[in-house]
Amino acid sequence: MHYQALHNLWARARRWLSLDGRLRPTQPWALLLGPCLLLVAVFAPYQGLFIIAYSFLLLALLMYCWVRLTGPNIQLHRHLLAEWAQVGDDMAEAWELENRAQLPLLWLELDDASTLPDYTGRRVVAADARMYYRWRTSAHCTRRGVYTIGPLTASLGDPFNLFRYAWREQHTRQIVIYPPLVRLPPLLVPQGQRGGLARADLLQLHVTPSVGGLREYAPGDPPSRIHWPTVARTNKLMIKEFDQERAGAFWIVLDLAASAYPQAAPADIDTLSTHSAHDPYASFTQTSAIDRATDESRLGSALELAIVLAGSLAAQALAEGRAVGLLADDGRQRLVMPGRGPRQLWRILGALVDAQATGILPLAEVLRQGHAARATETAGSALAVITPALDGAWLPALASWQGHHSGGALALLVAAHTADAQAIAARLAASGVATHTFELGAPLPLLNPPRPSATARISPLGKVIRG
Repeated sequence: MHYQALHNLWARARRWLSLDGRLRPTQPWALLLGPCLLLVAVFAPYQGLFIIAYSFLLLALLMYCWVRLTGPNIQLHRHLLAEWAQVGDDMAEAWELENRAQLPLLWLELDDASTLPDYTGRRVVAADARMYYRWRTSAHCTRRGVYTIGPLTASLGDPFNLFRYAWREQHTRQIVIYPPLVRLPPLLVPQGQRGGLARADLLQLHVTPSVGGLREYAPGDPPSRIHWPTVARTNKLMIKEFDQERAGAFWIVLDLAASAYPQAAPADIDTLSTHSAHDPYASFTQTSAIDRATDESRLGSALELAIVLAGSLAAQALAEGRAVGLLADDGRQRLVMPGRGPRQLWRILGALVDAQATGILPLAEVLRQGHAARATETAGSALAVITPALDGAWLPALASWQGHHSGGALALLVAAHTADAQAIAARLAASGVATHTFELGAPLPLLNPPRPSATARISPLGKVIRG
């Protein structure tokens, strides 16, 4: 019992001295120098040895107190200014450092474990006593995906680096980098069919943004459809009739089969940015140079080009008021049921943000399974196929999808050279399928080009000049 009590007492004392393990000596053997000199001075009583031994012990005690008083009084916070961005945007993070101690912070080393490419919060900062300090870190988003910001390890020490106080911020935040959107060339986007409904049946089935006409109120009509301006003008209850969408749903089928992308890899990078991803100093240096914003994208990866085309085609169709859906398979089925509006675009981009060319099913099988499982939704729908597979093995499945309710089809082909797709383009044209070939590396104008950042420079006289 007595031994256990001593053990518990020593454990509590050790936790108190080390602040629960955050304060540690950097080189424990160096702390033995003072006691060793004092022991030598006892057997060889030279006054100089006593002075050196006591001086070293006093120095170690002062440095311990320095770190013990400074470490717990350092407050560090980081704030991610936006939790999502698109390739080509700049991601920024705000940092706040407060030194509440009465002693200056000589240095604080930050080691960041963020996974965002070409970004790190690694830095060494200093602060005077009772000082509040702010700064920002930023990165140019060059690769789509879902990334984490953090965790962060911070450490500080004394002037002689005898002791170090370190702690770890376990909190992480997620940032989503969506693929960019580009302006597509004029395309013959098929409209699809709605099962041959007559014009009279297309009125007042569902509420839509388009009002087809007015009629007098009949018992059973919902009050929400009363057109009050006409009621006030004619003193009669009038009901709005809505025009229904004549076009069918528009499905985008993206080929993510590994066999279609023989050179694809998860490390494929969008070459939109002029920033070099291979610069070993890019993540650790601080510079006043700002890259010039670009208003076009040049994609050298077949996978990235196909994904950008899928998102851009969805944005174009949704802007026209179409109901757009997505079907792809890269090992797991990425299915987005047809819908309208801006939220639908973000659903589709969310399904594409981490897609990779790792699918086992070829495009033909994806088309067959998609049509078999969604026969009701796909009947009469328009279809767009995006693929780099130029062998044409998926053409019978495309014809089977359309079936007897032909709603039209569009094929966007991805090729290293336009001439490589001429044979399959001719076969598609003969089948009545509109075709467009996109060549790797060809410039495509961005739908939302990034705004140029404000620049600043220091004149020879020390004046800040903006613009």
